[in-house]
Amino acid sequence: MKARVIFLVLLLSSISLFGQVQPLVRKGMNEAYNFQFESAEKTFNRILEIKPNSPEGYYRIALMHFWIFLGSRDEGEYQVFMKFADLAQQKVDVILDKNPKDIETKYLAANLASFRAMAQATSNNSVDAFWSSKKAVSQFEEIIKANPRYYDAYLGLGLFDYAMSFVPDFLKWAVNLTGLSSDKARGFRYIKTALHKGNTVKTEASFHLSKVYNDYLAEYDSGFAILQDLTSKFPRNGLFAYQSAVSLVKAKQLDRALVVLDRVIKLKNKHVPQITALAYYRRGEIYFKKNQFRTAIRNYKKFLDSSKELDLTGIAALNTALAYKMLGKDEEFKLNLALAKGGNQDLFEDTYAIQKSEQYLTYGISPVDLKLVRMRNRLDTGDYRTVYDSLKLEIPKIDNRELKALAQIYFAEAASNLKKHAEVVTVCDHLSEQSLSSEKWIKPMADFLNAKAKFALGDKTSAIELLEDADDENDYDFRDYIQSQIEWLRRRLK
Repeated sequence: MKARVIFLVLLLSSISLFGQVQPLVRKGMNEAYNFQFESAEKTFNRILEIKPNSPEGYYRIALMHFWIFLGSRDEGEYQVFMKFADLAQQKVDVILDKNPKDIETKYLAANLASFRAMAQATSNNSVDAFWSSKKAVSQFEEIIKANPRYYDAYLGLGLFDYAMSFVPDFLKWAVNLTGLSSDKARGFRYIKTALHKGNTVKTEASFHLSKVYNDYLAEYDSGFAILQDLTSKFPRNGLFAYQSAVSLVKAKQLDRALVVLDRVIKLKNKHVPQITALAYYRRGEIYFKKNQFRTAIRNYKKFLDSSKELDLTGIAALNTALAYKMLGKDEEFKLNLALAKGGNQDLFEDTYAIQKSEQYLTYGISPVDLKLVRMRNRLDTGDYRTVYDSLKLEIPKIDNRELKALAQIYFAEAASNLKKHAEVVTVCDHLSEQSLSSEKWIKPMADFLNAKAKFALGDKTSAIELLEDADDENDYDFRDYIQSQIEWLRRRLK
């Protein structure tokens, strides 16, 4: 009888502690989502006081410092994250040694491995990141095999499916070594499954789904709608607001994006300064696209002065150089071309900046080049009529074959948006026969625009064939952007 009473007391005590902890988890996570990190840490420390032998409190603190590290690139935050991740893992191991089938604890272990992978990748520890990724994927797969309805685990698998498709070519050997695979379409399905059926991951799943809509499917309205919902729930979260501005830039709603970016800058959260820096980068990008070069330079400089990482510094310096050239300042043009070589060579935008800066430093930049930069900018602001009218007159005057092809693809894009489909077909048929030495991306882009025009003209069979050609050829500059356009049209051809 006494033993039964003791067991009952312990059981009731455990239930009581669980009842105290779960509201604290929800409270702390909402504070963390809203970038109220001091309040969140106090809440998570309360969990440690209530359940010191549970991994829960350590796990939540590790997660929070992982987010701060991503938003600050502060090595100190990386070390704090690793410390609490190690402490959480120790508590996880004790529980799993006693009960290897504890699925909730296995899920924490899988997430810890996932966070490690992303933190290691951000710190350029690529090989360690791949092995941590392999461990995380294996654990998520074990969870789903044991319980296919444990929907939170689908988010982890979906993110790896999606992320591995963006691994740079020079790291593909590590992917092969670890046996990891990628499948964007499956990743998209898994992330949606986690969002609609998951329990604790709806906020993260919403954010990542918005990224897929923006970056992979070119469904910018869908991505923005999700981010609008997140920013209304968590108005102090600068990351959610920043990503909603990126959606607007991609959708060519630049003035609306500026309003959002101003809000991000005003938030100026001291824990995540990289988000503020990136907001200045996007402001520079917007004013560059608007051909407002002095304002673009000021914002790019603020980004370059405040950024804690190399990402996008190359393209920011290249565009700064071009802006100076547009203003007739040749010395500043050359100086910033040299700086454009210092970006992150794992990132397309920065490798493109290196390529272009070397080209301009070696061969100079012609008035036609500068004219086409302005035309590209007008395309990115949605000013299709100006591009169409201007290039229709300019193209016959261009002698250089590469520059003429560049002008023609810009003309075709403008014509496409003006619904001049027959003209698009004529230009793109011509471009598909060209052999280009540098601007090789023009061929898949021409096939895509041709497919889009054929579809609009009612020739679905030709559209499907041209879209497959575009997919097969798409292995050059602007690959991710062109692929997103291909996927956008493919969804409409089904």
